Amino acid sequence: MTEAQTFAATLDSVRNYTRWYFSKLKGVDLHREFMVEGKRLNTAYWLFAHITSSQNWLILRGTGGDMVRLPWAKLFNVGQTPPGADQLPPIEEILAAAKDIHSKVLEHVRGLSEEQLSAPHKAMMDLGGDGSRREVIMHCIRHESLHTGQLATLCKLYDVKTI
Repeated sequence: MTEAQTFAATLDSVRNYTRWYFSKLKGVDLHREFMVEGKRLNTAYWLFAHITSSQNWLILRGTGGDMVRLPWAKLFNVGQTPPGADQLPPIEEILAAAKDIHSKVLEHVRGLSEEQLSAPHKAMMDLGGDGSRREVIMHCIRHESLHTGQLATLCKLYDVKTI
């Protein structure tokens, strides 16, 4: 396997794990906010929408692919407080976008050459490394994994069995 194919396989493996945890939350209020020691946690809905828009930005924009237009993406940027649940797109729209973007991401990443992986990324953020497209792909893998762990924590708080 090429490095790009390994990245694509890893992105897909991470997404499968994310979807598995998210599927465990079927039937719960995805907009429920939990407080832990006075700190508000991200909702399951926010996490999945954020993961979706982040993969679009980091991989498709960041590595020169064709980014998908998401009219709601800015609602899920870091530091943004989204409006109430009644003003957000239905979860089915988020899930459809996630599937579409992820499919495009895998196809795009698989086709990246070593030279393209070493080129500067276009994600417009400092990730603390060499600024390459390779770095932004690795960041996306770490980023989604971090939020998948948050989904796992939410499963516990909802008293949803995962093992």
